[in-house]
Amino acid sequence: MFGKSKIVLTIIFSVLAISAISGEEFKVIVQQISVTRSPMISDSLVLNGSIGKDFHISKSADSLNLKSGLWNVASGIYSKPPNINATFPDSIKRYEKNVYVSAIVNDINGVENVALHVQFGGASDAIIIPMEMIDDSTYQVSIDDSLRTVMNFRGQIVTEDGMFNISKTEQNTPHLQFAKTELSMKDSIYSFYPDGLPSGRWRMFSFPGNLDRKTINRSNLEDGHVFYDWDPISKNWFKPDSIALGRGYWFKHNYSQPVVFDNKDTTGYSIPLKDYTIELHQGSNMVGSPFSFPVKAVMSEGVSLPYKYGDGEKDGWADTTVFEPWAGYAVYSPTSTGTITFTPFDEIRNASKTTESGWRFELDLIGTQVFDRTGAIGRLGNAAEQEDIYDVPLLPSPQNSLFITLDVNSNGEYGFSTDFRSIDEFNGVWDLQIRGSGEPGPVFLSGSMDRSYPSDLHISLIDISSRTVINDFIQSRLQIEQMITGQYDLKIIAGDRSYVLQMVQDILADIPEEFALGQNYPNPFNPITNINFSVPRTGTVSLVIYNIMGQKIKTLVSGNMKYGYHTVNWNGLDQLGRQVSSGVYFSELRAKGFRQTKKMLMLK
Repeated sequence: MFGKSKIVLTIIFSVLAISAISGEEFKVIVQQISVTRSPMISDSLVLNGSIGKDFHISKSADSLNLKSGLWNVASGIYSKPPNINATFPDSIKRYEKNVYVSAIVNDINGVENVALHVQFGGASDAIIIPMEMIDDSTYQVSIDDSLRTVMNFRGQIVTEDGMFNISKTEQNTPHLQFAKTELSMKDSIYSFYPDGLPSGRWRMFSFPGNLDRKTINRSNLEDGHVFYDWDPISKNWFKPDSIALGRGYWFKHNYSQPVVFDNKDTTGYSIPLKDYTIELHQGSNMVGSPFSFPVKAVMSEGVSLPYKYGDGEKDGWADTTVFEPWAGYAVYSPTSTGTITFTPFDEIRNASKTTESGWRFELDLIGTQVFDRTGAIGRLGNAAEQEDIYDVPLLPSPQNSLFITLDVNSNGEYGFSTDFRSIDEFNGVWDLQIRGSGEPGPVFLSGSMDRSYPSDLHISLIDISSRTVINDFIQSRLQIEQMITGQYDLKIIAGDRSYVLQMVQDILADIPEEFALGQNYPNPFNPITNINFSVPRTGTVSLVIYNIMGQKIKTLVSGNMKYGYHTVNWNGLDQLGRQVSSGVYFSELRAKGFRQTKKMLMLK
């Protein structure tokens, strides 16, 4: 565009008053600048003139990128984006007339267009609505009825001037008031319960809106239902008197038709589409999304993934990353400072499973009527070998069910759904139980990795009751045919191949193949003797001392006994602590389907 000859550019600045530039007053009417091609710099121009020192424009002869002098003043003025003073309504009624968004827009280059960009709740794309000019600088647009739904919306004004400079306001979103019957579990396209709450099943629900009258109205229900809230402080169930936004509630009924909740008797409003934070109590919290469309959430450190209860006609817990409207969820917080923040539009800070280094092996338990998908073991970067924030206790359930529980602290107290240990160790054994209340077989247990794992990691499963070993549990599953009542013991061994193989052998050697009562020793005795017995599987066991007349003298064992080899002693005292006389006595071991007796002689 520019040849070797000089080109004269005449730039006319009409300045009525320019002041306060570097603290000095000045006026500019006309300025001539000569432009020559630099012989030293390829595709560069050198500008010379009285407005400042030399200017260097690189790479392009089609444009002038001025970097100093009065050109900075000029370019600064004419490159500024439009100034917007917007007015959004704070609260909108569903059928209110003449609801407008307005803006005063000013720009030295002239305003080319002004538009309202609207996102419905849950929508990723924006709808662009041109705004009408009312006068030289005022624009407005009516909020159509179609934008006013229980899902609510957020809006942003976007403008462009004659120099292609763009300005945007912050996102604005109102409280959107809805009328009676407009919020319904059945009508929502995103409802977790579009057919209502099923009969005969415990289900957890929440209201995706803030009701003006929060008192629970039972007038449309008879007496065939129960309604509970959970107190994480006292760890007790209670019957609530009101409904709070962001809480989950348990409900069960025996009516012939599903129960559908709505706002039939009260008005309410959809909250603004902004991040919504709930402060959690230490322990298990029952929560629900305040929005009428699926959202994700960000949990503070240590707070578990959300767990939902029920899947069709089956009962049980399963983790998830999405909060659906009308559903209730359980969230565990290891501290009293935990939080959960629902993010209706934030796709970057979505909730996800921990990103800690290591591996995570998730357990999936499925029965004919129930399931449990909360169990998990593994090793994580910041986890400890014993109980820590990564270990989630069993979730409270309103009914007995089928679930996996882990012995995190190796003290025989199975009370956790997850057991994550230090990544500094590689080999380890996890003790777990399946607990149930009469679930008929078959029951299936499988596991899967939720991320990549070390190539030399091997996982084996031992079924204690059947002495069954699954050497490659990652690729297989365990099938249990029997009815599960009480506790059903399992062990998972994870580590390098040699460790896993050796531990499987050692564990099997410590598991009795059958119930057995050993002969006491010493025998005869005075006054103390030891009694050995074997328990092949965890269950109810009794060991009782009788005299030769068949009268009960002393109960040594009564209750749940873990599998293994056991020893108890008898000191010759009866149930009241009195010393018994010399003579013949009998020890009797009982378990389900088993009874065995041994003769003993006490001499003084």
